[in-house]
Amino acid sequence: MRENENYWKRLRSRPLSRRSFLVGSGVAAAGSAAILAGCGDDDDDDDGAAAPAATAAATQAAAADEADEAAAAEAAAAAEAAAAAEAEDAKRGGTLRLWKGGEDAGLDPGIYHINNTEVIYSTMTQPYTYQPTKNVFAMDGMVGYEQVDPTTLVWSIRPGMKFHNGDPVNSEAVAFSFGRLTKLYDLINPHTTRTGFVFVDDFEATDDLTVTEHWNRPNADAPVYRARHYYSFVNPRIVEEQGSLEGEWTAPDGSTENVNSVQTLPEGVGSGPYKIVRRDATGTRTERWPDYHKHTPADDGFVEDGPYIDAWETRIIPDRGSVKAAFLAGDLDVYAAIDPLELPEFEGVDHVNVVELPAGGAAFLGMDGGKFHDKRARQALQKSLDYDRIIQTIWTAGGKLAAPISDLIAAYQKLSQEELATWYRWDPQEARALWAAADFVVPVETIKLFGGVEDPLLSNQVQLYAGMIEEALGVETVTEFVDSNTWAARATDISTDVKDWELLAYGTGTAGGTTGVPNDSHLINFDPRGYGLNAFNHWAGSPRPEVAADSEVLIGMLNAQEAETDPEARAELLTEVQRWILDNHYCNWRMPISAVSYFGFNSRLQDFAPDNWLNFYSLRRESMWLEDA
Repeated sequence: MRENENYWKRLRSRPLSRRSFLVGSGVAAAGSAAILAGCGDDDDDDDGAAAPAATAAATQAAAADEADEAAAAEAAAAAEAAAAAEAEDAKRGGTLRLWKGGEDAGLDPGIYHINNTEVIYSTMTQPYTYQPTKNVFAMDGMVGYEQVDPTTLVWSIRPGMKFHNGDPVNSEAVAFSFGRLTKLYDLINPHTTRTGFVFVDDFEATDDLTVTEHWNRPNADAPVYRARHYYSFVNPRIVEEQGSLEGEWTAPDGSTENVNSVQTLPEGVGSGPYKIVRRDATGTRTERWPDYHKHTPADDGFVEDGPYIDAWETRIIPDRGSVKAAFLAGDLDVYAAIDPLELPEFEGVDHVNVVELPAGGAAFLGMDGGKFHDKRARQALQKSLDYDRIIQTIWTAGGKLAAPISDLIAAYQKLSQEELATWYRWDPQEARALWAAADFVVPVETIKLFGGVEDPLLSNQVQLYAGMIEEALGVETVTEFVDSNTWAARATDISTDVKDWELLAYGTGTAGGTTGVPNDSHLINFDPRGYGLNAFNHWAGSPRPEVAADSEVLIGMLNAQEAETDPEARAELLTEVQRWILDNHYCNWRMPISAVSYFGFNSRLQDFAPDNWLNFYSLRRESMWLEDA
């Protein structure tokens, strides 16, 4: 395996554990003692008959003492092991109580990630987990990987795994699971992060427990991408026999194949620690699967004999006020990001554990490139908002401007607040002049701001933005709010050149995380191969020539930074990317976010790794347990 001291810590062959080291040392010590015993005085002295007897007595006494010490040590070790086993048993059991705002629109891990991760995380196996704050990969379905050259990544699959119906988890299943992502993407435009596999030519099953990725260009972030739930292992036989046909996919060589989805997760499609036992309009329930594979040895966040918690119960609660009431009543184990202004409501409640997290919230307004193809129109929108007033109105406990890349990745996000203010500058006079000069293939007489209804804070923010835009540009604004599934479907509808909205609002800015990968944090929202294509009509195939040309420029810049493995050189490239996005006001713009971040948990939830909860890790931690279970 090649080492790169300047980038992701590659997984080395597992070092000798402390336990193994001590056992080995004991054997070595015993051998040394035996050698030393054979190297005594070799003289033929005979100074008295009493000496041999005394020596024998002393030897017998020493042996007795050693036997007593050994017995005492053995008894202590047994007591320690019994206490450890008792403590381990005490962690087992109980039901984790969760909530979500609405029903899922499907459970296929290669398609959606809204209102369904509580099922995908619990019932599916992924290669590993990644905790950015520790820079730790913890093995799950894989036991190792090796970057053998800049465009070849080799995976070693954990032996002995099986799907819930008993079928083996092998290289054919894993290569199928990974390879289907690009096919689903081409056919149905799902929510998956395409940038995680767009550089891959194919996933090859090279032997029963080995999969090889062949790439068309280097990508520094590939190991972290593979920690996402999109790369869950699915059973090919169940997908083919019980899946739903999504269409016929044409390969680059002209061959075709039918591609199925598994939106209902039929029995046997997954291999994770839990099985789904209920999914209806009230929520979901997953329960421990007794035949789940062992993690030996167990990496950080895993347990050798499987997760401690017996079941996950997820309630559908559309109204955030009702969620808060249920949490404060002690009926939920996880709440959500807490508006700093609401903190007093959570004080003095025994079971409430409010954790302060790094401020990395996300709040966006995305623009329809079918209408805002002229850079001047986008820049007019950029200058129509009073960012200082937004911070003073929304973030009274402290707010800040947000760059295209999250501040949580300090190594790559180096634009200061002062620099950002040169772009996020309120100038209604200049905004009107730019708007008047802009070209519109599709006339924009009304600007609709479109968002979800599940968070009243988002509604308040969108209403504030709408009023500012209307005042600055002299153009009528309207707002529309729908449930999250409807919002997502309309956001990602690419069946026409224009959307049925002008600006897409998403995220409140209260809390957010990062995988450590710039694309996840938040370049994917600008990427013409990602949500630029999926949601905002900013892509290389756009019928608007200026949008297509800009998209090609940005793709080239993104490819260059993804291939760079020296952090300092990459930081420079990413600063250039951000400046280009801000200069061209391309695709999206980030709204001011909270400068402080709080998240609510029930105090009975233990070992849940709060520092990485929002880093696409959260419920992936099998070692979390419930104190009163």
